[in-house]
Amino acid sequence: MRRTSLLVRISLIIVVLLSLVLSFLIWTNNQRYEKRTDTQTATKRDVTNSNNTQQNLEQVYLPVEVLTIDSQKQPRIVYNHKESLTSEIREAMQKWHIRKARVSPAKYSELTTRMNTVQLVYHDQISLQLFGKLIGQTALKGAVRDHTFNRVIFSTEGNINKVFFVNDQTNNIWQSQVTHANVSQILSLLRTADFSAKVSLQNMQGQLRTFYPEGLSLRPYSYLITRRNENTYISALLSDSANSSVDTHESGHETTYSAGNYNDYQLTVDHSTDQLKYLDNTETDIPATLQLLLEQSLKAIISIDNPLTDVRFFSTETGNDMVSFRSYVEGFPIFQKSDFGAFKVTYTNSGSRVDFSSRILQVPVPATNGRVKLPATTTILSQLNEAGYAQTEIQDIAVGYRWIPDKESTDIIDLNPTYYVQIGNKWRDYHDWLTDKSGVN
Repeated sequence: MRRTSLLVRISLIIVVLLSLVLSFLIWTNNQRYEKRTDTQTATKRDVTNSNNTQQNLEQVYLPVEVLTIDSQKQPRIVYNHKESLTSEIREAMQKWHIRKARVSPAKYSELTTRMNTVQLVYHDQISLQLFGKLIGQTALKGAVRDHTFNRVIFSTEGNINKVFFVNDQTNNIWQSQVTHANVSQILSLLRTADFSAKVSLQNMQGQLRTFYPEGLSLRPYSYLITRRNENTYISALLSDSANSSVDTHESGHETTYSAGNYNDYQLTVDHSTDQLKYLDNTETDIPATLQLLLEQSLKAIISIDNPLTDVRFFSTETGNDMVSFRSYVEGFPIFQKSDFGAFKVTYTNSGSRVDFSSRILQVPVPATNGRVKLPATTTILSQLNEAGYAQTEIQDIAVGYRWIPDKESTDIIDLNPTYYVQIGNKWRDYHDWLTDKSGVN
């Protein structure tokens, strides 16, 4: 009996030891599997985020105008309501082989009026290295020295063997040799344009601007809009702030949400205007170059998680390290959706700030009014001069759409075409400048 009892005990001890060994092996293997799975998941997430960033880059930093100059040296603005002409041309340029950019001997006044050319125009300066990323050209994006420009010009006569990058503010020009460019494809894309208008290129405060000598006839639009719930932004911007709780502070029509160890992250919601402000006080490094400023600003607006389909880069204030973006409808920017456009990103030594709106355009609805005939650009400037605004006060002018709340429904907004004029660093409808001069600083 004693011997049997001893054997039973030894057997039990062996079974327990085997159980512990097996448990240890299972536990360590699970850890390895989980680590491997986490790594694979993180890798997939990184690839997805990278792809999304590139897609947004290709949309947000598209040129905003396509101009053609014919054999009579007549410039025209062209647009395709069915397909994005700038996107189609970008995809065509991705197949080109563009070499390193060098200083061009071309003369600014001759090049910008050269017949049988296409011009892709930005409203403000952009980085050539960033443009290289946009069109997938290694020689441009990997250049040792970056350049700033706002106008791309190439010929449609014969073979496309050169592309020019033009800075309107400095009149500097860089050029690159091109091979594998299909001029027939470009001409075919231009023929698909279903909108065309005569324009003239006029210097305004050191910047070449598109004027409309015969005026312009544009359709008004109405859109259904949604207002995103602020909890969406709290989740996107504050939920990962060191897993801290979110504090709430009410002040009048504003609510401020704070998170982080020292309230480093703040989201302020203005319920009266649907405008929001996000502060990240940990991001104290100011971008050192224009390329970094534009790229970091893109990442900032992506983090907001608003749709970026119709959002385009509008302008920079490099002295203030600020970038603004606007929504575009049928090739023209929307104004007065907010005080600043779709987004405004600002960097300072105390942190970064993103201003944005929770109002999102959804689907167009039939507009009740017919086309709106806008006067010639020079007519608008003459009216402003007669109202007492000196020519030197007028910083900029652009055709755009005015965001007007519908009188019958808060879920519908009307977009009416008009001229917008910048005076004292403020953009206003020219009618407002004529009737009220209080907006001047």
